[in-house]
Amino acid sequence: MSYPNIKEAEEFFEYVIKERNSSPCPFLPEWEKTYREHCNKVAQNAKIIALHTKDMNPELCYVMGLLHDCGRIKDEKAEQCHHGWVGYQLMTAKGWDEIARICITHNFYEKDFDIKTYPIINDDVIFCQKFLSQIDFNEYDYLMQLTDVLNDMGKDCTIEYRFTSLANRYPINKEQMMHFANIIKSRLSYFNKKCNRDVYELLGIRK
Repeated sequence: MSYPNIKEAEEFFEYVIKERNSSPCPFLPEWEKTYREHCNKVAQNAKIIALHTKDMNPELCYVMGLLHDCGRIKDEKAEQCHHGWVGYQLMTAKGWDEIARICITHNFYEKDFDIKTYPIINDDVIFCQKFLSQIDFNEYDYLMQLTDVLNDMGKDCTIEYRFTSLANRYPINKEQMMHFANIIKSRLSYFNKKCNRDVYELLGIRK
């Protein structure tokens, strides 16, 4: 596996924020706050879940959670890019292939998703689709999909809360939202069994 240690990951996380803020489309103060809180909580929650399993690497899970959204170094709307693809390029350039993979897989819950249903179709999304066609999801992909959903803008939350919030911010119809929510519920059930306890309870999330 190729991934940074925690110190390297934390330094790169700060680099991402610095670069974004020196770009023509910097974070607004509140956006930077929620970005920091979201990434840190995803990292912490992923590590907690990994610590309660027998065969997952807690440090790797923390690093994946911290850097899963490193593609936010660019403004998606202004630069017409997909943050998963941007993050993949960043991490590949660093030689951190395990993190590069997560940058893409945490965004797409189905390997064979219908690209016609995606809100914005561009070369980045087409690349992501091709990448997904060449891999099989593993436990780390599942964990990052789950922990990303269980935190909304820095606030730990239920799956239902998160998808309602996303539907209010992005062009996701109700049918799509329910479909995605059901996929993530299956990830939750998987880790409930793997941890031998309720993940919501483990993370202190009120149902």
